[in-house]
Amino acid sequence: MAAATSVKDALHSAEARDSILVQGWVRTRRDSKTFSFLELNDGSSLKNLQIIAQEALPNYAEVQRLNTGASIQVRGRLVQSQGKGQSWEVLADELTIVGSSDDTYPLQKKGHTPEFLREIAHLRPRSNLFGSVFRVRNRLAYA
Repeated sequence: MAAATSVKDALHSAEARDSILVQGWVRTRRDSKTFSFLELNDGSSLKNLQIIAQEALPNYAEVQRLNTGASIQVRGRLVQSQGKGQSWEVLADELTIVGSSDDTYPLQKKGHTPEFLREIAHLRPRSNLFGSVFRVRNRLAYA
């Protein structure tokens, strides 16, 4: 079994890949008629990796019920994005839901104040603010 690729490494890839395994938390989901766009983040980058889940996936009905905060593992192909805003995206061949998230999950796409994040200390590392702080702290530890 191949090791998982970080979102950061996938976004900075020099070329397309026939096979890639990424895992992380769903930031957003947008549905279309025959596919869904998922934004995936694992904390390695401030940017998200776009996942395209086609309705041909055996568990596509479950994919359409994914909420922000759900953890997933995706096997697929890393291809150049046709849309604006990102250079790479993953066409999912297999999507495994590792953990679901209910509708009351407090971290949404919008920004959050430090005061609000203090109230949900166990989820702070998943926020953009604290994720950035922890990445800087990690780099400084090796300096």
